[in-house]
Amino acid sequence: MNNNLKTLTLATLVLLASCSKDESSSPNTDNDQAIEALEQTPLEIDVVSDNVVIAGGQKETGTPPTPNEAISLDVSKASKTALLGEGFEVPLSSDGVITGAYIQFKSNDGTVSDTYYDIDLAANSSNKATGKKGRFSSRTAKEDTEVELDVDFNTNIEPGTFCYVICVYDAEGNISAPEEVCVTVESWGGNSAISGSWNIKKYEDTYDGETTIEIIGEKNCDEYSTYCILDESYKSVTECETLDAAVLILNEDGSYVAESSGVDEFLDNAVFEETCDVTYKEYDYSYRGEGNWAYVADTKRLTIVEYKYTETYKEETDTEVLDAGEGELVFDGIIELDGNSMIINEDFGQGETYIVYFEKE
Repeated sequence: MNNNLKTLTLATLVLLASCSKDESSSPNTDNDQAIEALEQTPLEIDVVSDNVVIAGGQKETGTPPTPNEAISLDVSKASKTALLGEGFEVPLSSDGVITGAYIQFKSNDGTVSDTYYDIDLAANSSNKATGKKGRFSSRTAKEDTEVELDVDFNTNIEPGTFCYVICVYDAEGNISAPEEVCVTVESWGGNSAISGSWNIKKYEDTYDGETTIEIIGEKNCDEYSTYCILDESYKSVTECETLDAAVLILNEDGSYVAESSGVDEFLDNAVFEETCDVTYKEYDYSYRGEGNWAYVADTKRLTIVEYKYTETYKEETDTEVLDAGEGELVFDGIIELDGNSMIINEDFGQGETYIVYFEKE
């Protein structure tokens, strides 16, 4: 598949022009307020503890072992947001070589679950690597010293709030002091002002100190020289990719559709090898992704999770459907909304950003 399409789908924003227009796009503030109120509801802590899915985790009765605090634990990068059917991730940083973690769930009023999980971090990480497809995974700025704990939900966990207490341990049995983190399980949707059909106008991708700007409908070309054995000379080649149209449709119920189409113009290698002639072949491509979106009002953050995609390239079609808990987190950025214009900025840290500019249909 062409690099242009890969880059856009990486942030789930490679999208095909839509023929539909949302006629009911006026903000439904009553519904937004109801969703926000639901998200602030304290959850029954035993319901949470009984319905998390933690790869490599063994559920135990009682409380975790008493820590000797011989190693440290830093969870300052832990997200305060969890997603329905998906859960949350906890970046763990320590001055020790950690092999496991204990996690116990706690309600907002201080009630602690009578069970906890003893987690093998290697098994948890291994499951994540195989269970999450990673095909559209975003760049991250995770430090080398970090381990990421993956906590999934089944469908019995509703929107609301809860906390958890976590500590880590090493192979020698040293246990860190516990740290407490409180999270909000977000509803899908949550901001009716951004629902509707949004056409991409351009995107800016900054990576490794360089910024690439691509405008929808304009050719994006690369020039290079390649050697032909027949006449023992180098030939100049210009290959182009064009994303003709792209749209992101955010439905008020929290579902979304992302579609795109375009064309590649690449060197015809068969002709070149036989004749040294520089001729080009055109390849049409299209993409459609479906899933859910959530909006966090406090931070103006839009999160998009993909559960299905269909992609056609060189007349071959690839389709994949992901179960709840295995969705791809394909976009997680801050939005700026100004009338019929929207900007979404995904910041990966270390100066790396992905910015997409939209206009509403």
